[in-house]
Amino acid sequence: MTNTSSLTKHENDLDGALRQRVNSAESALDVQNAYAEFLRELLSRITGAEVVLDEGDVRVDPAAPDGFVLGPGITANKDYAGFLQGSDLLDILRRQAVDAVNRLNHLGRHTIRAEAKIFPRPDRKY
Repeated sequence: MTNTSSLTKHENDLDGALRQRVNSAESALDVQNAYAEFLRELLSRITGAEVVLDEGDVRVDPAAPDGFVLGPGITANKDYAGFLQGSDLLDILRRQAVDAVNRLNHLGRHTIRAEAKIFPRPDRKY
């Protein structure tokens, strides 16, 4: 039997802020940034050090089986690879990706309304 550590306490601390940012996101970029910020903050809390993520290290992808894709900045990093294998980090990322994927799908279906919020014009109905 392997020894796994639970990071659910950290997830619960950050969950509300992520949900609020994702629900108020007005573009796909806002959703991506909110999810990347969640992962950065989660890894910072776990490691106790400041974490810097490069663009492409984490991406919400509705077509991916888990709803997200991790880049080489995380998967190839020895410090984070241990958490990917020996904890429930991947499960946490899957759970949190559900809301982000739903928001991306919603924004994809309602692009006109989202653009109207971002770029208001007096002649628009929204």
